[in-house]
Amino acid sequence: MDAPGWLAVLPHGERIAFSLRTAAVPVVVTEDIESAVEAAELPVVLIGHFTGAPAAVRYAQTHSGLAALILVSPVLGMWDGASDELADLMDEVNFGPALGTLPTLWLHGSDDEIVPISDTRAGTDRIRGSAFEEHITDGLLTDGEAVTRVLEFVRRVV
Repeated sequence: MDAPGWLAVLPHGERIAFSLRTAAVPVVVTEDIESAVEAAELPVVLIGHFTGAPAAVRYAQTHSGLAALILVSPVLGMWDGASDELADLMDEVNFGPALGTLPTLWLHGSDDEIVPISDTRAGTDRIRGSAFEEHITDGLLTDGEAVTRVLEFVRRVV
């Protein structure tokens, strides 16, 4: 399998990173998004998974140069389990700018009880840009389904 011509950067999400690597995608998992993006020699697709999503969105709101943004079961909008630091970051995201023309994909499972879809939708509706897509699966979102959707999306937009 040929390696894709893009780099996945994740601030969090080892399971998704493992599945992407299995699909021959080059992956960097780091909290230092800016350094990873600056060092990249390929177009960067920033992937915010679970509690890594607010950092990914905030980076996309305040920086240019990303090829795409993907949100996998993201903690956005409202979330009762957030630490003070995460809650503050979520507020910055919620009151930050929309994502404009940045190709963005939101993946979520309809039955996710840890990150309820209604709470997340409150956040995605605030940041939704003109190139925003969503894919909600019945039941729970599996890593395999997430990676399949990521690959399909990136093939179209990068």
